[in-house]
Amino acid sequence: MVSWLFIASLVLATVVLGAFVAGFGTASSRARRMGDPSPTARVTMWIAGLWAAMSLVGALVTSISTLVLDDVTITVPVDEFWPQLPSGTELAGMSAEIVGGGFTSAEIVARGLSLPVRIMWSISQALSWLVPAAIAVLLAITCRRLLVGRPFAPLMSRLAVITGVLVAVGGSAAQVLGDVAGGLASSELLRWASGMYPSDIPGIENVPEAWWPSPAFEVMLPFWPIAAGLAFAALGAVFRYGSHLQRDTEGLV
Repeated sequence: MVSWLFIASLVLATVVLGAFVAGFGTASSRARRMGDPSPTARVTMWIAGLWAAMSLVGALVTSISTLVLDDVTITVPVDEFWPQLPSGTELAGMSAEIVGGGFTSAEIVARGLSLPVRIMWSISQALSWLVPAAIAVLLAITCRRLLVGRPFAPLMSRLAVITGVLVAVGGSAAQVLGDVAGGLASSELLRWASGMYPSDIPGIENVPEAWWPSPAFEVMLPFWPIAAGLAFAALGAVFRYGSHLQRDTEGLV
């Protein structure tokens, strides 16, 4: 599945990048006439364009595959768990010893998840791709404006603020929706009502407790998207101030 998703991403990204290149063609011609202020700006513009194209394609492919494929790769939380071994088990060769703790989440391939879980997980994964795409678009447009000699156009201030909102809201929503979907999936996959197991396993009094993790549900609100959103809002203020200075400078010429 990974191979065809990668191939599809490359094909679609090539198409998107072609449109991106066509859109920047005029700006590049003008930049050559005016003189390139820095080779770094041109290289960064193309890298950011490819980054945005791949992110958009990744969001599309990931969300569709999560909704239509039978098997879905998802991260589910569990109560702290470490499997117990039957008494008499002897293992050798380890240079250290586990004395406590365990894992609290697992990335698994699940089948038969409910539609609400699939939808929330699909949106979460799509947003995880789209947030970097928004940053890449802002970076590409910034480099473009620099190449044409208008780095402090009023458009840049608005784009920076919009990017900040997208990062803050999208990043937070991706985390929260992913946590909710993972918690619901954990319950669907791990919570059992009845079962049978052999009762004569040495050293194991409760087989499900020893070998089967318990579902968990935990939702965390990340702070980095909010901090990043505020940073982009501050960048918007810088662009707005630069725009005023640029107009004043042009009026003096």
